[in-house]
Amino acid sequence: MKHLSTVEFKDAPELSPEELVKKELVDLQARLEKKAADDHAALKRRIDELEAKAARLPAGNSSGDADLETKALNKFLRGGVNALDDLERKTLNLGAGTTGGYVVSPEYAKTVIEKLRQWSPLRGLASDMSIGTTEIYIPTLETDADGEGWVTETGARTSTEPVFGQLNIKTFENARYIPISQQLLEDADIDLLSFVANHIAKITGKVEAKAFMIGDGNGKPTGLLNDPTDYASITAAADASDIIAKVIEAFYKLPGAYAANGSWIMRRETMGVIRAAADNATKGTLWSDSLANGTPATLLGRPVYESIDMSLLPTATGTSYPVVFGDMASAYQIVDRVGIAVRVDDLTGADNGIVKFRWRRRVGGAPVLSEAAVVIKSTKA
Repeated sequence: MKHLSTVEFKDAPELSPEELVKKELVDLQARLEKKAADDHAALKRRIDELEAKAARLPAGNSSGDADLETKALNKFLRGGVNALDDLERKTLNLGAGTTGGYVVSPEYAKTVIEKLRQWSPLRGLASDMSIGTTEIYIPTLETDADGEGWVTETGARTSTEPVFGQLNIKTFENARYIPISQQLLEDADIDLLSFVANHIAKITGKVEAKAFMIGDGNGKPTGLLNDPTDYASITAAADASDIIAKVIEAFYKLPGAYAANGSWIMRRETMGVIRAAADNATKGTLWSDSLANGTPATLLGRPVYESIDMSLLPTATGTSYPVVFGDMASAYQIVDRVGIAVRVDDLTGADNGIVKFRWRRRVGGAPVLSEAAVVIKSTKA
């Protein structure tokens, strides 16, 4: 009881020592309860302040970085690097390359890549990797280890081994620009971020889609169907009279492990031919139209994707390959070396009041496993 002061004893001489101790305990409890209440109130005020701040931030990004990047890029597109303040300069990645300073917004680049997938079916279906050099060598299995290997208890064991090879995929540069008048940049009341992203995605997507599908590998990626004879094939009549039977045959020609992840790729006109042929009482369930916007139709339960770079059923003498079905992630490999790198050129077109938005991209692609796809071919004599 050393904590009891002499003043307290003098202030309350009528209390016994036991009563004084009880009083001290009651007072202590009261002080603790008051402190707890004050701390709770302070914590609640702090939480309320944080919740209020969070409610004012852009949805989906608690730091507001995406909104800042959008504003910074739009400001850069209108007035160049000098129009940016220090924070906006830090938000955009500025680097001095041999051909000038590149400005790349992470959110901007992501937007373009997402839009590229809308133009190129293989961009969203094939395997994709990023590399840090001009080319990559990928090991391939040329021949499986053969022989069953059954032996008796003391019988001789024979050796067997698979045969490996390697596939070289090089990257190639795709570079373009969009000319926009200086006055439009000064006066436009539009979302320049979306404007530029849509145009870059549209132009780049078309070029990539064609290269990934039928590119010959000469200064561009090697396409999936650069040599369609590499794949197992099913022959259909040029007049499409047996197209449904051949679609079913192609589906079951592909090994089940690949068919389970398979996708159909064909031109829109070919889709219409198959859709019309399947629309009858006995085989109408083969084709299923999607009810959701952006979701592909299905053929034999697997998605159907449109590619303008596929050939049609032949209308003149010759052979075409209008349909490919396969596990594209196993059949085709895309390699990305440099993403979308954008810079503003306000010098070369200045005499005509033009600002050029230049971009470049380094990408490669090649078929890697022929057994993962099957094609439908058609010949007209």
